[in-house]
Amino acid sequence: MKKVIPCLFTSGNLGFGVLSIMLTSQGYLTWGAVCILLAMVCDALDGRTARALGVQGEFGKELDSLSDCVSFGAATGFLIYSYSLHELGWIGMVPPVLYACFGGLRLARFNLNTTVIHGYFQGMPIPNGGCIVATYVLSGVHLPAWIIAILTLALGYHLVSKVHNPDFKGASPDVLHKSALAIAVLCGALVLWLVDWHLVLIMPFFLYIIFGLVNTAMNAAASH
Repeated sequence: MKKVIPCLFTSGNLGFGVLSIMLTSQGYLTWGAVCILLAMVCDALDGRTARALGVQGEFGKELDSLSDCVSFGAATGFLIYSYSLHELGWIGMVPPVLYACFGGLRLARFNLNTTVIHGYFQGMPIPNGGCIVATYVLSGVHLPAWIIAILTLALGYHLVSKVHNPDFKGASPDVLHKSALAIAVLCGALVLWLVDWHLVLIMPFFLYIIFGLVNTAMNAAASH
């Protein structure tokens, strides 16, 4: 019975992803974005529940990745296309499709490396990409579609990059530099000042990306 509880959260992740696609297709983009955030909540709870109950296993890991691919890959790509990239015509279809494909590659690599990599995520965790898109939609900000296309491709590439991002699950083999956090916060403040203060909604997920990039660069520089 205990094994069912984490699977219910994982299924909730998948269900909210599918619901996001359906709502977005009907023009309810705000609710589509909210469903992606709710999928993130379910995704955060399933692993923690499985560890707390001592029922971690391969089945749950595979179901989790399949659900993530739908919610934070396909649903997220469809949401940003519907919100912005459709303005570019058929070219606007390319970034979200590539983003979703990179997401699938990232999840497959993650599953293969779970026994090798500990204390950090290699590449951006795909829920972070889903949340940054969802909060961008909820912010109501409309940047030029060509900029969003570039940023979507950059997010997709970041999924499969070798950048180290903290996993907040325990001791990290990487040094976590306070100066990297300060730089990330400064970058966030500049975005809010120079672009649009309504983007404050994306800041937790944006700062996570910038911190990972800067901290990885600092550790690479220190090792040489």
